[in-house]
Amino acid sequence: MTIDRGEPVGRRGQWLRAGRATAELEEWVVGPVHAPYTTDALVDLAPDPGPWSQRRLLAVVGATGPDDVAATLRWAGEHGVAVVVVDPQGARPRRDAMDRPTVAISLSRVDRVRLDADGATVRAGVGAAFPAVHRVAQAHRAAPSDLLCRRGTVGHGVDGLTRCGVTLVTGDGVIHHLGTGGGDRDLWWAHRVRPDRVGVVTEVVLDPWDTTVRFGRPAWSAGDEARLATIRRRHDPDRVLG
Repeated sequence: MTIDRGEPVGRRGQWLRAGRATAELEEWVVGPVHAPYTTDALVDLAPDPGPWSQRRLLAVVGATGPDDVAATLRWAGEHGVAVVVVDPQGARPRRDAMDRPTVAISLSRVDRVRLDADGATVRAGVGAAFPAVHRVAQAHRAAPSDLLCRRGTVGHGVDGLTRCGVTLVTGDGVIHHLGTGGGDRDLWWAHRVRPDRVGVVTEVVLDPWDTTVRFGRPAWSAGDEARLATIRRRHDPDRVLG
């Protein structure tokens, strides 16, 4: 399938494009794919009903994990489609004005919480509720941080806790496991200095028992804008994420 950017933008043309996109995306991802303006799509868009949702939206993908996000981004790159991400999430790519057909990714289903093999950290999907993280941590070791008792999801306000790493999906559809212990150092730097500019965060690695070390961002210097632009071009050559 090819999404023709020159197709008419009227309602009939919109529905034809949306129908084709929805049918094809259903074969790429595990989670549900909703056509725009359906009840299911509106429910997934509800946390963040941006103006983009009213224009050239082709589908809403209910991602269940980084594999779904990666598959959607690869599909979008092949077809000249832009991607926006609906809250909750740890860092959102900028929403530049997009004149292309667009697919929205909902991350509310990315809510798995598990203890790392070493028992020192917890991996939590950005859609997970903080109380769920608290329960997993408490089941392993007593007295996790009271900060985990807050309301909301991991994707909101996670900087208040120690963050040891993230799972990040870049615009080229590649899944990266970043952090102080390994991964692409340039991407880890870019995520820390400008988390709204690179990739889609699907999971964070937290130390629920340590409240003394906070997630810090490196200082921003004069040449860093050019460095960041180079990293973005390398990992999102089609500007799928804007």
